Amino acid sequence: MPESLSTDQLLGLYKIAVEEYRFEVRLNWDRTAYYLTLNSGLIAIAVGLLKVGGDPRVNLVVASMFLIGCCASAIAIINIKKGHDYYRSAVVKKTLFEERLGLTKPSEDYASRPSMAIGTTIGQTEHLQILHNTQEWLNRPLRRSITFWIRGILVAFFLANAFGIAVSLWLYRHPPVAPQPSSASRLIPVEEREPPKKAIH
Repeated sequence: MPESLSTDQLLGLYKIAVEEYRFEVRLNWDRTAYYLTLNSGLIAIAVGLLKVGGDPRVNLVVASMFLIGCCASAIAIINIKKGHDYYRSAVVKKTLFEERLGLTKPSEDYASRPSMAIGTTIGQTEHLQILHNTQEWLNRPLRRSITFWIRGILVAFFLANAFGIAVSLWLYRHPPVAPQPSSASRLIPVEEREPPKKAIH
């Protein structure tokens, strides 16, 4: 970063970096809520249609809905990973400005020696690794965080939709056979019945 930047300029850029960080957090959460709602709705509708049964062609419609659910789950998993990458990049930029402004230095006034940098999550407190091993920090695997568990839920949605496709296609190819009425339960039409014989006196 150019040394000619004044403190006011650094503060202005730092404010922009913080706003970008907040934007990425909000955008990722909005996307996550949308994908979870969409996948839950698709599975609920498809299972409801699957219970209706009836015409085997309905099972093809159900299979297509499960297929849409599979695609939505896969897209959600990819987008959440990509959104988390953008979030990490925003954290790196924010930490860089915090370092230039001296906000990452531990305070000597407290026993725990906290810094004035934003450290809401564990990852944001790793400013040394962020600044000196940036690429390694960006590419590290997900911890067992909210994003980790949400991705697990979306993987479960994907597997449930794939199972729904298999069940729907199996029911389409093997429609249930309607039970045949037994001979005892068959009624003879009135017009086919023999008239009663007259008694001979």
